[in-house]
Amino acid sequence: MKYSFKILFVFVILISVYGCENKIEVIQNLGQIKEYPEISADTVEIIYSELGKIKLKVSAPKIDRYNLPEKQYIVFPHGIRVEQLDSAANTIAIITANYARYYEKIRLWIARNNVVAKNLVKNEELNTEELFWNQDKGIIYSKKFTKIVNADGVFFGEGGFEAKEDLSKWQMYGIKGKVNIKDEILEPSETTTY
Repeated sequence: MKYSFKILFVFVILISVYGCENKIEVIQNLGQIKEYPEISADTVEIIYSELGKIKLKVSAPKIDRYNLPEKQYIVFPHGIRVEQLDSAANTIAIITANYARYYEKIRLWIARNNVVAKNLVKNEELNTEELFWNQDKGIIYSKKFTKIVNADGVFFGEGGFEAKEDLSKWQMYGIKGKVNIKDEILEPSETTTY
């Protein structure tokens, strides 16, 4: 009887020790809450308007909206296209990116991976890998390498840039570039004396 009790006791201990796995990843994930979207949609177009006038058109292949207690945001995991329109409903600027996120409460957009912003009125183009758009302040900025191409030349901001949201005024950090200069030949007039 004592012998079978010892075997049963050893067997229970072996099952307890080898039956419970203590993988670090499993233990760490037990206390974490996974974030899942509240709403998910495919092939989406969102229209933003003010006083009955369309200001922005946002289109994306997929969006996920998260509504967490501490933050609410929308993710565009497969890219985004944003068109800014003037009062006559003409597209004046376009921003595209391979990924974007919008924080609703603080009205902050973050675009990443192959970000291209075009001002169609001024024929300017901005390229960077990360772009922030603070809607309340009306500015866009980046701390990543940025290239701006316009009629004056090609400008590189190795430390990023900051600009008004319509790219009307901009400043680059760590700037380098090529400036286009118009050649003008001045011919002396007949009345000019030297």
